[in-house]
Amino acid sequence: MVLKLIKRCPKYVAGYKEFCQELYDHNIVYFRPTRPESIDADWFKRTKEKKEKKEQGLIEGQSPSLHFWAVDGEQFIGEFQLRTEFTEKVLTDIGSIGYGVKVSQWGKGYGTEILRLGFAIAKGLGMEKVLFTINEKNTRSIHVCEKLGGKLEDTIDAYNEAEGQHRLRRYWIEL
Repeated sequence: MVLKLIKRCPKYVAGYKEFCQELYDHNIVYFRPTRPESIDADWFKRTKEKKEKKEQGLIEGQSPSLHFWAVDGEQFIGEFQLRTEFTEKVLTDIGSIGYGVKVSQWGKGYGTEILRLGFAIAKGLGMEKVLFTINEKNTRSIHVCEKLGGKLEDTIDAYNEAEGQHRLRRYWIEL
């Protein structure tokens, strides 16, 4: 495994679309990427400006949000997101980190490695800790989080469109 986190780029759009399709095909609601049918030949160019504004914190009401794609050689593996401010939404819903792995690549250690690489990025940006919020039914992510040193702060009632009403475990990870 030679996993790298890279900035979004046109070269991996087809792999990203496959990743999105797998998550939708398996009804994975814990991490909702782009709807696969919206990813066409112009998608990267069409979304580039909005993604750049998100990264710069220029979208009102949203924490700056950095997006990376995880690739192993030429293969698209998954995605990592980092939000650098602890807004109310970050604290009570989306957390400061998020990740996803292609369903066909589950169980190979990619989730753990994506997060390790993502933690290094967060630390490099001066963050001392990150908040990982996990639906209590998402046992795979709970396992990965605890393996990486996540300390459970609490479990709260939460709601979002994809998951509906659910219990959300909030973990802090010291960098």
